[in-house]
Amino acid sequence: MTRAARCATNDGMGRTGGYEDPKGEQPVREEPVRVVLADDHAGFRRGLEEMLSTDGGIEVVGEADNGAQAVELAKETRPDVVVLDLAMPVMEGREALGLILRGVSPPPGIVILTMHDQARQRRELLGMGASAFLAKSASLAEFVAAVKSSTPKCTPREISDEAPPPA
Repeated sequence: MTRAARCATNDGMGRTGGYEDPKGEQPVREEPVRVVLADDHAGFRRGLEEMLSTDGGIEVVGEADNGAQAVELAKETRPDVVVLDLAMPVMEGREALGLILRGVSPPPGIVILTMHDQARQRRELLGMGASAFLAKSASLAEFVAAVKSSTPKCTPREISDEAPPPA
């Protein structure tokens, strides 16, 4: 019998997988990764949604055009991942990142998008809790990989109700 994981694990190196149970079985994710997209350019959001929807394992559950809306949507929808533009009106992505990670339980993975990929900025945002950092010019494969590798780590309770958590 195959168990279904609610989320994939992210080992911090960009590699994903499922929770490994004591019997050595690797669960298969049956539910799509639930994503909120936040970017102030509607055309970019629409294109990103279309790109991500080509992968059957990703479902966009909300869109925001500023950081404040992203925070509210994350609280309402409790997504697995929030894709967050860094430069937005009302509230920038940097501030929204902190509010989402502190205000949503369990906290979603955060993929930061930017027009300008700067190493110092990348280190700072990853240190603040972002799961991934991508330039807006990234390929479809890079976007999909970033979203899937940013899902929160599973806990045994999220894996299966049919088996006790490992000791």
